Amino acid sequence: MEVDIAFLPWTTALQAWPENTVVALPRGICRHTVRFVRINATVYAIKEIEQHYADREYALLFDLQRAGVPTVAPVAVVSSRLDDNGEPLPAALITQHLEFSLPYRALFSSAVRPETTTRLLDALAVLLVRLHLIGFSWNDCSLSNTLFRRDAGAFAAYLVDAETGEMHHRLSPGQREYDLETASMNVAGELMDLAAAGRLPDSIDPVMPSNSIQASRSSARKACHDWL
Repeated sequence: MEVDIAFLPWTTALQAWPENTVVALPRGICRHTVRFVRINATVYAIKEIEQHYADREYALLFDLQRAGVPTVAPVAVVSSRLDDNGEPLPAALITQHLEFSLPYRALFSSAVRPETTTRLLDALAVLLVRLHLIGFSWNDCSLSNTLFRRDAGAFAAYLVDAETGEMHHRLSPGQREYDLETASMNVAGELMDLAAAGRLPDSIDPVMPSNSIQASRSSARKACHDWL
């Protein structure tokens, strides 16, 4: 795998990578350029990001994986990139693509039942509780920063973007509430975007489901034996 990764076009900005190098997979909204590549039957996600943030996010993802929290697996950071003219390029964070997972927008690409939204929010709430239990403040909890995988009749949520996160020994009530308020605001905006695009069932009020994260989180805390 190392040899194959070495032969990727690292001297070219990720946005300009040739089509025969990347694979087309659904991806969520991201402030950075992201591409997928297939190496030895395994798919990897590559995100172009400044060196400091790439190193930091790699370390956070590693810690979350070690703690058993559902998240994408960090693989490597490619640093000291230069283009063909010797100009510096951002670092590249490599993570392993989560098989059978989808971003939330892909789940709404066709008609969905109203209860699908509830199940997604329940999964997001469980993930948020598990993060808080180990002292991780997400600071940008949203559907966009999450991957979802079907789990029997429900969904399992996986953190895919830890760029804004912080690891603490223990979270204060204020830190937990900030995450909850941020999640409610972000989810409301994301659902309103879906409604504006005609991809949200008419029976769903975009604002009300986001408010239900509080109730979902309370139930998840009990299920996880949260002592906070």
